[in-house]
Amino acid sequence: MSKPSSRRRMVLTLSGIAVVALAAGGVLLATVVPGFGDPTDNGATSDSSAIAQAVPYEPFTWGEPDAPVEILEFSSYTCSHCGNFHADTFPALKERYLDTGKARLTLIDFPLDNVAGAVSLITHCAPRDAGKKLSEIFYTDQSAWMTRTPAESISGIARLGGMTQEDIDACLNNEPLYQAIIDGRSLADERYDIKGTPTFVINGQKHEGGYGIDEMSAAIEAALGEAGE
Repeated sequence: MSKPSSRRRMVLTLSGIAVVALAAGGVLLATVVPGFGDPTDNGATSDSSAIAQAVPYEPFTWGEPDAPVEILEFSSYTCSHCGNFHADTFPALKERYLDTGKARLTLIDFPLDNVAGAVSLITHCAPRDAGKKLSEIFYTDQSAWMTRTPAESISGIARLGGMTQEDIDACLNNEPLYQAIIDGRSLADERYDIKGTPTFVINGQKHEGGYGIDEMSAAIEAALGEAGE
């Protein structure tokens, strides 16, 4: 599991996203933003709707809105464990639970570095359907694009999704979206004390186990039982 930096100071200038975000070095850091409910409260504010209301960007979701089990995934595009989850576990999870109406998964951006932050900007700035597909590509093809020059790789994948270079540049300089992603990371960390990525919260409870299909299935089945399903 990849670990976030323990520091809480923003080091990127928003005017320099297009240059800095695609650099290989550097760390994307955030200021803690209070107000995401009481971190000790496991009530209604622990679901994705609270995050969606708190920051002006819409996380990607899979599954039916009224599914009895909600899975929050806090993930970074440059986290190898996150890439492994999407390549190895997500397909089975989708088949067993997301496509059958038993669970829905909401992907919350938790970028650990500038490259991951740039990918988050690209995927959420793109047209909705294209952005969701790009998100899947960036995770499942992570081992390929991260071995090349980040700027060229990210732009190349974005163009496959129908974006022009002008679109890409505009996304990387989208200050409100950038701030929303950073605030979302801080709010999630405030509530759930994220120690590394990926981190999963299942029906309001942080999942401390592994992210393989067996571990995830056991946790989801337990949540279904608690929900009376």
